[in-house]
Amino acid sequence: SMAWEQWQQVAAELARQQALLQGAVNRMLKRKMSMAWERWQEVYQDQKFANRMGGGAIRRMLNRKLSMAWEQWQQVAAELARQQALLQGAVNRMLKRKMSMAWEKWQQVYQDQKFANRMGGGAIRRMLNRKLSMAWEQWQQVAAELARQQALLQGAVNRMLKRKMSMAWEKWQEVYQDQKFANRMGGGAIRRMLNRKLSMAWEQWQQVAAELARQQFLLQGAVNRMLKRKMSMAWEKWQQVYQDQKFANRMGGGAIRRMLNRKLSMAWEQWQQVAAELARQQFLLQGAVNRMLKRKMSMAWEKWQQVYQDQKFANRMGGGAIRRMLNRKLSMAWEQWQQVAAELARQQALLQGAVNRMLKRKMSMAWE
Repeated sequence: SMAWEQWQQVAAELARQQALLQGAVNRMLKRKMSMAWERWQEVYQDQKFANRMGGGAIRRMLNRKLSMAWEQWQQVAAELARQQALLQGAVNRMLKRKMSMAWEKWQQVYQDQKFANRMGGGAIRRMLNRKLSMAWEQWQQVAAELARQQALLQGAVNRMLKRKMSMAWEKWQEVYQDQKFANRMGGGAIRRMLNRKLSMAWEQWQQVAAELARQQFLLQGAVNRMLKRKMSMAWEKWQQVYQDQKFANRMGGGAIRRMLNRKLSMAWEQWQQVAAELARQQFLLQGAVNRMLKRKMSMAWEKWQQVYQDQKFANRMGGGAIRRMLNRKLSMAWEQWQQVAAELARQQALLQGAVNRMLKRKMSMAWE
């Protein structure tokens, strides 16, 4: 049976290769006819697509209201059918609950058994035919590598033979990407300018929605911890114990390994230090050599960095000063709010510490 299946695979592969070779030979012998046939196929497909799209567009334009009603009906009908199917399934599962549970259990067991059989069968076949399996995997790797190299070589040859076309294509891609980015950025800026109030309202809404969602999340967590106080305390205690145990195991395991392999550990740490120092010295030496060989360029680069930093600092300071002058009252209110918020945070921390020490007086006394 295995030999017959092997022969079938080989025969099918030979037939496929013979068909491909015969087609290639025919196209080479009748090149012009083949090119004309492929050209006709391409034109026919384009014409067919254009007629279908154009005809549909014309019909929709002539019967616009009917087309809109038909599309609306299709959407409503599809949604109703989907809801009916879901409702019918839910009702059936409620009426036949045990049968539904048994069916889902059978599906799960079947999928697990199918996966186990497939994995186990593949492993058994590879064990029985180990050399054949190794040869097949080796052939797959070699074939994939040859195909990759052939694709790279073919691309390089095409670029060499059609150098100007390749350069024009790459140039077009670069210009297209730049134009696309410029249009996207410019279009967004123009839309925000034309719809400034709408854009400001949208951004304000986003900020408010994000803040409300954050506060709701925090409040929900606080409510859950209040309602399930013992569970919350147990969970936090388990997290703390788990982290302490994990840290102790990691530190203890590393210490034990270093004690057992003390000389090896010392040699490894010594090698790391030496390698890091050599890499640092090599980097510094390389930089010094480059600055010596390209002294004028290095001086110009350092000068540019210094001027850029000075200009950036001046712009930041000047811009901040101008903004504070234009929005003096708002700036004063903001600074006042920062001071009040910092003071409230400090008082809240002190109060929280006092409450914790009162609630956990014995633990606080033991800690002190």
